[in-house]
Amino acid sequence: MQNVRIISIPELKVVSSGGITNMEELEKFDSWWSAIDVKNYITPRDFMWYNEKEKYMEWVFAIPDNLIDIGDYQLKDFPGGLYAVTTSKDTEEDCNIARDQILKWISESGCFELSTKENDTTIRYTMNHVITPKIFKEKMGYHLTDNFVPIVVM
Repeated sequence: MQNVRIISIPELKVVSSGGITNMEELEKFDSWWSAIDVKNYITPRDFMWYNEKEKYMEWVFAIPDNLIDIGDYQLKDFPGGLYAVTTSKDTEEDCNIARDQILKWISESGCFELSTKENDTTIRYTMNHVITPKIFKEKMGYHLTDNFVPIVVM
């Protein structure tokens, strides 16, 4: 089993891509947020998840306090919270394996539970964040991603 770490993400203001249904929308959002100066800001600062309520892939970017222009995107509140995290290759298969390993770890932890609408104050989704630079993918042929599974203390 991979190493599982627990992190706490604070409540944040994020800009949402809205529904991503094609590469053009993904690349447009990537270009928008990549142009923002974040040298003295939180990292990781962007996350992607499947929004089960809206039934689409969504990418969010945690904005710096001084950011005013959010383009044609929507400002949202991100609830933060505890997450169990592990790293995998950025493929659907590897991310699913990592998520299954995290779920097994949670069930064996004796002190954490998977976040659900019954035990958490807000609905949170499993998220991903690519942790490698573009040159890594160019040389290795793949990215690495952190897989975030929302949890609560028992």
